[in-house]
Amino acid sequence: MLKERLLTALLAGVALLAGLWFLDTAGVGVLLGVVTLLAAYEWSGLAMRRPSARLAFPALAALFGWASLLLPLSAVMAVAIIWWIWAAGEVFWFCDRVSPVWRYAEVKYLSGLLILVPAWRGCLALKAQDPLRPVLLIWLLAMVWAADSVAYFAGRAFGRRRLAPRVSPGKTVEGALAGIAGAAIIGGIGASWLGISELGTGGGALLGAAVAMASIVGDLLESKAKRLVAVKDSGRLLPGHGGILDRIDALTAAVPLFVWTMRYLGVR
Repeated sequence: MLKERLLTALLAGVALLAGLWFLDTAGVGVLLGVVTLLAAYEWSGLAMRRPSARLAFPALAALFGWASLLLPLSAVMAVAIIWWIWAAGEVFWFCDRVSPVWRYAEVKYLSGLLILVPAWRGCLALKAQDPLRPVLLIWLLAMVWAADSVAYFAGRAFGRRRLAPRVSPGKTVEGALAGIAGAAIIGGIGASWLGISELGTGGGALLGAAVAMASIVGDLLESKAKRLVAVKDSGRLLPGHGGILDRIDALTAAVPLFVWTMRYLGVR
């Protein structure tokens, strides 16, 4: 299973990075749009299993994605950040219970839009800032991937205390701390290498740590959604990983924080 997981991650990662680097902004929008629609279909299965609803939700996500292009980017990211703060409470406060708000399928559908649409819009904006060298977007991916990978292996090797046992029993405090440290290192190195004077090495490390913490919330929220409907994976498209949503859940929470920070600092 580990070999299959690593091979899938390698092939998918190389394909994604190649697409982000060599496609123009419109092409990346389509590429990430397809990924988003597949994830939307998987999310609809976690929110409600009626076939008609499952097919309608990706279309609704596409409509909201188009509408998001008409709104100020900072506003879209701010709304998403507020949503993720609420989502953190949903994960850590209510644990394996459903909050009074999130028990309704309609609210879960709205949650799916707030998870997926801002992430797509934010990634597209990062690509559009420098279509020929989307280094900010790749830096963000590197921080999220570092947090996830380091947390996975450190948790397996040293994990003792469960981070959220009633939501995702496999995740540990030790793994999470290691993942945050790994993302902080990538954040500091990236800020220095890219010459982002607004951050510096220390600020980049703090940003990496914040990105990692946001990614943990994204991961745990999807784990809770799966646990509530008693499924292990959101789909079966990626061998060793499950579905598309299983691979981008951490990223969806990290994108709004990263993009809003870059806009606030004026980093182009």
